[in-house]
Amino acid sequence: MFVKLEDIIERIKKSKKVLVIGHIKPDGDDISSVATLTLALRKYGIEAEGCIADHIPWFYKDINGVSEIRGLEELKDYDYDTSIIVDASEISRIGDGALLLKKRPDITLDHHKTNEGFGELDFCDPSYAATAVIVYEIINKLGIEYDPALAEINLLGIATDTGFFKYSNTDVKVFSYSASLVEKGANIQKIASAVLEHKTLKELKLFSEMLNTLSVEENGKLAWAYVSYEMLERNNCTDEETGGFVGEIRSIYGVEIAILFIEWPKNQVNISFRSKNYVDVSEIAKYFGGGGHIRASGCSIKDADLMDIIGKVVDKSKEALRVKAVSS
Repeated sequence: MFVKLEDIIERIKKSKKVLVIGHIKPDGDDISSVATLTLALRKYGIEAEGCIADHIPWFYKDINGVSEIRGLEELKDYDYDTSIIVDASEISRIGDGALLLKKRPDITLDHHKTNEGFGELDFCDPSYAATAVIVYEIINKLGIEYDPALAEINLLGIATDTGFFKYSNTDVKVFSYSASLVEKGANIQKIASAVLEHKTLKELKLFSEMLNTLSVEENGKLAWAYVSYEMLERNNCTDEETGGFVGEIRSIYGVEIAILFIEWPKNQVNISFRSKNYVDVSEIAKYFGGGGHIRASGCSIKDADLMDIIGKVVDKSKEALRVKAVSS
């Protein structure tokens, strides 16, 4: 049931032991939201643990608070009275984290357009640039004092989900809250260095190979590329090394829709969509069982043939471009 943020805060105030769960294939906003809310609730006097039932990319590990996130096995015996799901548009997005739930989630916090509500109390507002922005407001409404570590992990989510303040979701609230967090001790340079300056030689070789698959169609408005399972194995990489590739495709001048297909593990195709100005890629992702934001979305298709999926998704993306052209 969708409710106001004040209702969420009142429910949190009644809690004594909280479990915060994020989504699989964690990004900066997910990691930030889990860790920030967990640490903040502890400062408020509530026992809290945070869980992501998936591997956290290594380059986030030096950021304050990330080490507080636990894996599934570590929390299988944790007894809580309130469960909070963050940054997930549907229950399947938390993967095996769902095994820790006793019933439907007590609270969900999200900003994805495709979220239809799956908790007892749901707060989802796509006007928020990041779930970390929602968490910031909760912390302030609860009167929790920031220290530099808490400020830094909170800023991680805001910075990454706005593309370090360059995406269209970067609004006055984002700048205001970010400035406040920097004032409280957050180090934006440390965050930027960790997230943007961690490329390895094998990642660069994989990127070079991906560029050989790049196709640009629809008069330059659609660009897509793929990374096959064999390409990953050949370069001794996993899908973790493909972070940022789709952003490079979107950076091509004139491209409106950018798509990256990643086959990982074998016969599972993970698809990342990005757009620049006017196409709502969440609708394309939703068509294939995924979701996300207007400008950044994704989906995963199991037991799939890479080339077959590429054909279907590219056709659907061309259709979205043409429909938008007709309606403009």
